[in-house]
Amino acid sequence: MTALENQIATTDVVASLDIEMVKNFNGEIDRLTEVLGLFAPSIVAAGTTMYTYKVTGELETDAVAEGDEIPLSHYKVDKTPVSTLGIKKYRKLTTAEAILKGGFANAVTKTDSKMIRDIRNNILADFFTFLQTGTGTATGTGMQAMFAQVDATLNDKLESNGDSADRIIHFVNPFDIADYLAGAQVTTQTVFGMSYLQSFLGVNDIFQTNKVAKGTMWATPVENIHLYGADFNALADAGLSYTTQDGGLIGVHHEANYDRASAETYVTTGAMMIAENLDYIAKDTIKKGA
Repeated sequence: MTALENQIATTDVVASLDIEMVKNFNGEIDRLTEVLGLFAPSIVAAGTTMYTYKVTGELETDAVAEGDEIPLSHYKVDKTPVSTLGIKKYRKLTTAEAILKGGFANAVTKTDSKMIRDIRNNILADFFTFLQTGTGTATGTGMQAMFAQVDATLNDKLESNGDSADRIIHFVNPFDIADYLAGAQVTTQTVFGMSYLQSFLGVNDIFQTNKVAKGTMWATPVENIHLYGADFNALADAGLSYTTQDGGLIGVHHEANYDRASAETYVTTGAMMIAENLDYIAKDTIKKGA
């Protein structure tokens, strides 16, 4: 019998699941990059070594007599390997029994959403582990002094290197500012799983997350944060077909597993956030006091 025209086939449903999952993830990434003012992710091949960079040297300022040779100023860029951009692979299997009992929406699409949130949290956790390699330190007595000291520390380092920052991004544990928020009129929004405050205590760009230890703060200029994604084209050439979007951050594939009477979800990510200059990362510790 000939198939009906315009019928909805299994492949159409699977494709829509792939697209929806990628759309949900990329929507959150897009919001994060919008808030941070980052450019689109840089695409690199999986296995590429990632580096931090530090420029050293100084300007030769000696006076030059008329006709004399001008002395050279000397600078160099030191590269330090910090990680290798790789892919991370995840898989979820939903049995036919679970689908029949809970319904397709509960058994597959809701668990897909939870899977994406967990993957997002893993990407953030890796970023905050990386921040701990930063070299700057500051101490502030009380919350307001904490913000002031960490900004002063970073601005001092930037100015000493002839740099500047348009914006400094702060990452704080939510319990450290909970008492202040109780009596303050602030507007918050959720961005990539973190609560974002555009302005608080006269300071801009604050993210609250439990991935920062209570009593501490991490800060870095927004220009220092870079987002990378893996090139999925090589996987497609090998027959591994993932639904992706521009940016190489995530690939999704759904398929039926008749051997186990199950629906499978495959997710591969190539997302990595790093800060390029470790000297432009500062950790602040709160001192108890006024």
